[in-house]
This record gives sequence, C-alpha cells and structure tokens, in this order.
Amino acid sequence: MKKFIFAVLAAVCALTFSGCMPQQETHENGMAGYDFKQMNTDFIQLKPPSAGDKIAVIDTDYGEIRVVLYEQYAPNAVANFIKNAEAGNYNDMPIKGVRDGVYFLTGGWEDKKGNYVGRNSDDELVADEYSVDLWPFTGALMGFSEDTGYSDARWFIANNDEESLTKEAIDELKAQTAETRDDPVEREKLLTMFDKFYEYGGVFGYAGEYAVYGQTYLGLDVVKKLTHISSNDEGEALEEVMINSVTISEFKEGDATDVYPREPLHPLDESEVSDSGSKESSEVSQ
Repeated sequence: MKKFIFAVLAAVCALTFSGCMPQQETHENGMAGYDFKQMNTDFIQLKPPSAGDKIAVIDTDYGEIRVVLYEQYAPNAVANFIKNAEAGNYNDMPIKGVRDGVYFLTGGWEDKKGNYVGRNSDDELVADEYSVDLWPFTGALMGFSEDTGYSDARWFIANNDEESLTKEAIDELKAQTAETRDDPVEREKLLTMFDKFYEYGGVFGYAGEYAVYGQTYLGLDVVKKLTHISSNDEGEALEEVMINSVTISEFKEGDATDVYPREPLHPLDESEVSDSGSKESSEVSQ
C-alpha cells in the first residue's frame, strides 16, 4: 500500500505546477491517509445536488455561480465559509488571484503591510478535511491559506489545468497504478478516477494539497470566464472583477442546474473504457 501511495504522490508532484498562489511549505500529501478501496466511483461531484442540500449562491460581475456545500465531508470548512458569507465578509470583494484557465482566488483582504490575508489570528484557521470522495475536478470549491494543512477565509474555484492534465500525464498515472501489486479493487477505482479527471477536467496537482468542500453545479461557464481575467506574472488579477455577494440557501427540487450528465471535455473512446475495465474486472474476479 505504501509503495503505491508513494508512486501516486510522485506522479502528483510531477503534475503540480508553479503558479500564482502563495506557496505552502512541503508536507505530507493528504492522499497518504486515503483508503482508496473505500472511494465511491459514482462521484458525487459529477451529479446534481439533492433537495435539501446546502448551497452558496455567488453573484459576480461575470454572472452567477451556484455551489453545493458538502457538510457531510467537511463540516468545519463549510461552517467557516457559511459564517463568513452570512457576516457579509464576501460581499463586494474583488477577485485577487488568477491562473489563466486554471482557477480564481478570493475571500481575503490586504493587511496593513499589503499582504493578502484571510484571518486576523491563528485562532481563525480551520484544519483541512480531506476526503477520498472529493477531488479537485472542474468547479471544485477549495479552501486556502499559506499554513500547511489549514484554510482560512480565502477560497478558490478550480477550472482545468489543461496544460498539465494531458492524456499522456493521465496514462502515466494509470501505468504506475497498473504496475503495482496492490489490491485490484483499489487499482480499478484509481484507474476510474484518473479517467474522470481526463474526461471532465480539473487540477489533479491540487489533490491532497487543498481540501475540497463544495462543487459548482450551475455556472461552470462563469467559472471559466473568471479564470481568464488578465493577471500579472505573480498571478495577481489586473482587472477589478467583483464578487458582489455570497448568500447561503438550500437546493430545492426543480432548481436550475447545468446539464447533467456533464458533457465530457475529452470523451473516452470505447476501446479505452473496455480495455482498462475488462482487465481490472478480470483481476478482481481472480
């Protein structure tokens, strides 16, 4: 198991890009604690919310984004986000950080020294809640701070790391997985997860680095637009684009969503699905 984890983490490091976020110190990737055999490959993030789910309605200069909040997986992160939203702390707030096409970052403010911060004291840090069932797919809402393993008031939404999340990179991850002699059920689930990243996009390099606690279910087009705000070499937004308000509500039956099932960015052809699927199914049955 450990051998497999190390191989996956090495692949993650290869995919992780330098970028416009302040860099966290090196630490053990959150995936090191995952039991991949327990991962649900009917990924909740690729499905619409259910009636009664808590949501955030994010009104921006570019349009509205609606995000379902996963209290069951990350209760502390969700509570922190809701507390700040209901206090009005996210209203009339500019988008601060951007990596072209990859993500946008907001939720903080400049302190007296001109640093972009998301808390006034360490008491406001929230320990990251990593889950084997939540991944940085396109539209994922994640927490941020410079303190390894913690988040503060700041948050970002992922789009797609198209430059790094190539078929070649995914195939390399799958090859490393297939070469191990670990549990075949675990292997099959991981191969499925890698395929989902290639099909639907995301920022795999952030898996286990930043904790996911929500997912965009309406307004993925707006997320994409916001990740294309012009920025400087440090990743600071050069245009003033505002988060006008963030309000907390509840998903109701019949509420609007993006189209589901989501249209794949890179549909897998039948040979890719059948080859990996039949191989793994055969190994599982042995």
